[in-house]
Amino acid sequence: MSKDSTLGLNPESLARLLGIALYSDSGEGKDDSAHTTAQLLKARLAGTLPLDTTVVEELPAILGQLRKNLMPLGGRTLGEVLTDPKSDLGAIKKIRRYAKKMASRKRTEADRAVAVAIYYAAIASALVFHDMKITTHSYESLEASFAKLINKPWMSAELNSLFVRALRLCRKKGHKSKS
Repeated sequence: MSKDSTLGLNPESLARLLGIALYSDSGEGKDDSAHTTAQLLKARLAGTLPLDTTVVEELPAILGQLRKNLMPLGGRTLGEVLTDPKSDLGAIKKIRRYAKKMASRKRTEADRAVAVAIYYAAIASALVFHDMKITTHSYESLEASFAKLINKPWMSAELNSLFVRALRLCRKKGHKSKS
């Protein structure tokens, strides 16, 4: 098991950690909580991955040569990369790792919910657009997670649509593996 893909956690521990925000029902009925989470998700999806520290350290030497393709994700937002069928699988995997790290940090419930949503959006993007499963979670587990995320009051329409498509694929693939 690679430390890079699981942060040293076994699948059950990781599922519990990521599930904290996903399966928490506390506060879901509160309009301000849903509004705050929706705003946070929108802001995160409009952002990009942070610059790698090695890139930051090298900036003085390369400022004259800095081009858009040196920026993480080519300067595109997380939301653009996750919902674009032409996005590179490597970029999607980077987003998944970034979201996993975000989810593992002590943050507010809204921060954790957004990190979990982005984590599962990366998995959904790889499934839908590349027919690739980039996680050790089973199709049944993914199906349940996508179902929990669909129609959250704070979910963006684009991610909601992505989760619906991924859920259908998981159902299809989960049934095939049982045959």
